[in-house]
Amino acid sequence: MKLQLILFFLIFQYLASAQNDPELFPKKDRIAGGLGYFLEDGTNVVKGQFCSASYNIDGYYMVSIAEHEISENGYKNENHIPGTEKYGLLNSKGKFVVNFEENYSSIDVSNGIIVVQKNNLYGVVNEKKEIVIPIEYDELDIQNQEIFIAKKNNKTAVINYENKIIVPFIYDEIFSFVENKTTHNFFVIVKKADEMGVIDRNNKIIIPFSKKNLQFITEKLICIKKGGKYSLVDFNLKPIIAKDFKTMSQENIDNSEIYAEDENYSYYFTNNGKVLKKEKISKMKD
Repeated sequence: MKLQLILFFLIFQYLASAQNDPELFPKKDRIAGGLGYFLEDGTNVVKGQFCSASYNIDGYYMVSIAEHEISENGYKNENHIPGTEKYGLLNSKGKFVVNFEENYSSIDVSNGIIVVQKNNLYGVVNEKKEIVIPIEYDELDIQNQEIFIAKKNNKTAVINYENKIIVPFIYDEIFSFVENKTTHNFFVIVKKADEMGVIDRNNKIIIPFSKKNLQFITEKLICIKKGGKYSLVDFNLKPIIAKDFKTMSQENIDNSEIYAEDENYSYYFTNNGKVLKKEKISKMKD
């Protein structure tokens, strides 16, 4: 818990500081060439030098450079030479956090966490360019500012920001992370061979392994697919709603609602299974 509080404070402190800095906008620099960054009033902050430049992402800006072929007439081909791309990251002031010399093949930012890729492997670096999670994972998915789902040697686990293993590397798949912030616990769907189950933060089995096709979970219910139909059940596998649906998915960035359709109606549910909205589906006439 102490680590989580320290990490949250540091990231919150950076994001709060970044919010005080004026927004930077990528734009073609007619003087220097390439993309650079400008303030809204047109003031140049970072000179043009990039092949690609992103808008603000959690207080950071992703940029790239690459080599280009030069024509006989001396003109630069707009297309990159494959395999020559290099990626960097600027902070809210336009200063490099990750330099091109690091030779990362991709960079991703989410919730203030910086995930980098090199040699087809993933890890995490911080603002000081320190590697906090080694670049050794085949996949690395950010769940929140502390928790990551990691894949290595064809097995999947849950690790934290200190690279400590929370759920061991014994599962073929781990997905549908849902957190109870009050208890500091979480649930995930796990898969071994052709069976699925649900475990918690302590790797305790909450839903026993079976051949049921689990689609996603919330704190209170599970979506199961069977015979091309979807149903909502509780953690005792008892139906929440006494009917099946032809489609079902989680909605919104935070997966705060569930959308479903049957033959005649569309529905929005809370994550507890309460109906928020029901609308008749209009069918187009031939």
